[in-house]
Amino acid sequence: MAAQNYTLRFKNRSGSQHDFLCYQQGINVNTPYVYTLAWFAKPVANGVDVDFMWTIDYSFVWSEQGTLKPGITFKAQQVIPADLTTANLVTFTDIEDAFQFGTPNSSGSAGSLTIDCDSTIPKSAAMVGMGMSGQGTHVVPAEPNFAAVFSVHPEYWISFGSFVPGQVVDTQTMVNSEQVDFPVNVYGMTATLDSGNNWTLAQGLV
Repeated sequence: MAAQNYTLRFKNRSGSQHDFLCYQQGINVNTPYVYTLAWFAKPVANGVDVDFMWTIDYSFVWSEQGTLKPGITFKAQQVIPADLTTANLVTFTDIEDAFQFGTPNSSGSAGSLTIDCDSTIPKSAAMVGMGMSGQGTHVVPAEPNFAAVFSVHPEYWISFGSFVPGQVVDTQTMVNSEQVDFPVNVYGMTATLDSGNNWTLAQGLV
């Protein structure tokens, strides 16, 4: 059975061009050092509509980036499919100076995604995390002998500014952000930014 498609339509009626942003929250991880990534970001001129489409297909991601901070862009070097029940745990290892994922299995906790960093992983040398629909959403520093557990209850949030996909987002200082809920059996939502830089949300693609 094919995964359900979701669509979020951005309508720019602000009078200015903006980079529209969608990012996720609602992901709990067993470490305080969690980085939220710009999931979707695209410049949109005034008066223009743009659709962001995805499916709820999870993935494991990593990058040989030892440090991140707001404004830095995470660039995944490997993305592999994950699943909350049948492929919810993967080992992250360093074999002859080559970081890599093993084969995912179902040994993790149902409803969570686990990345088990083994003893070969150097401290502060890589970032590991999860994504959805092929794009990273949250990453944490890889540490030796540490299993990063991502408890997944995704929330979709929108904002605008100047972003690129994968860029670290400081959710604590984000302004004009708005959560977009998809009611049961609703797979399309429209978000309109007005001239006062306020959001209006509507069900369906209007």
